Amino acid sequence: MSLIAECFRRLTETSCKNELRGYKITDVNRTRKFGVACRSLQELKRKACTKLNITNDLAEVNVFLLDGSLIDEDYFHTLEPQTTLILQKPGEKVLSDADLLYDTLRRVNIEYLTAGDKVSEFLSEKLKNKIAVLNNALNKDDSKTAFSLKEDHPEWFRGLETNYTTKEAYMHRRCQDRIRGYLYKTIDQIRSSEIYLNDRKARQQLLQTIAFFKMQLKEDHYFGYYFDRSRAAKDGNETDGIDETDSYDCYDHCPCRLSRLDDSTHFRLFGREAKSDLDELDARKITKVSVEGDRDDDDERAECPFRIQLRNADERRAICDRKGEFRCEGLWNAAECTYGARHRINPYRSREELVLFSTWNLDHKIERSRTLVPRLLDMSLRDNVNEKDVYDIYENLFTLKNLRLVHVVCHDKGSHKLEY
Repeated sequence: MSLIAECFRRLTETSCKNELRGYKITDVNRTRKFGVACRSLQELKRKACTKLNITNDLAEVNVFLLDGSLIDEDYFHTLEPQTTLILQKPGEKVLSDADLLYDTLRRVNIEYLTAGDKVSEFLSEKLKNKIAVLNNALNKDDSKTAFSLKEDHPEWFRGLETNYTTKEAYMHRRCQDRIRGYLYKTIDQIRSSEIYLNDRKARQQLLQTIAFFKMQLKEDHYFGYYFDRSRAAKDGNETDGIDETDSYDCYDHCPCRLSRLDDSTHFRLFGREAKSDLDELDARKITKVSVEGDRDDDDERAECPFRIQLRNADERRAICDRKGEFRCEGLWNAAECTYGARHRINPYRSREELVLFSTWNLDHKIERSRTLVPRLLDMSLRDNVNEKDVYDIYENLFTLKNLRLVHVVCHDKGSHKLEY
């Protein structure tokens, strides 16, 4: 990309971030919906709280998409106008569309669905496990599976609050949302820990680690290519083309396309004890805080201790085949899925399979909350956070080194007794 084109792109991004855009907001119960015009996530929170009579501190209020994805400031600027967003107060649970559908089957339409004795018997026990059977009853018409554009398969895009024009771009973003969710849960667990709250030196190391996670995930495109069939491994009859995951060839929604902070500024912001939530500052506030940070004492600054790792093209591949079919990898402690062909799904085939795919999970074999984050906290307490171990934890949190795609039946939420 030429220097002129790059400058034009950055100027366009800055202009878009300052543009007044409209969104729809609702509460976790979906009982009320209002329109809000704003330029930033903080402005949206402020106006939305007023309309929904929420009096909590803005820092305690979270914003989610209808699929349950948590929104931060950078991600907010990639949303399409008129997207519906959910405001969550502390202690409230956000239900995704898939959760609501499941609850509806359980509580609202259950009598209608159990009209016959056999159907009643089928649905009354282990309803969630029956999703596999429902999957087999879906439309298996493959005539439009290969279609990519919205104009060629409009029913696939029906009901999606998106202006994406290809299936691949939509699936790429949905995978990024899942990985981003793991990042937010990791950060929340770290910041709520006693070690982070009470040990200043450990907190400094943990903030540096969080900053590294964010920068490395940006370099790795938040692994959106896991669900993007255009990034699937080619068969023997296909020839390699250009590297489709280069940042200049990536989708517009990908964080790799956003303007970058240099490493030293990023770590000065996120690697020191901050008086405000710097994750949600807009570009103007970031500039102001970074200038003010130069006035701090030397021991309050944080240099970049970890290097960003580059990933080669062979590692940046989808976990589906070229048609878009995914296969369950089985229980966390099993070599493969025992259900075989019954646990396969192609969300590119139909709208129904796309909805069911939201019930599949990227499961951690070595658990995030019970093992990985506690290990990181223990390292910080012992003042032993080093680059090798931090990158190993990153790989286990966000990559296929420790993640496996599983059908809901094969998702064991119990404790994984695995040595680390």
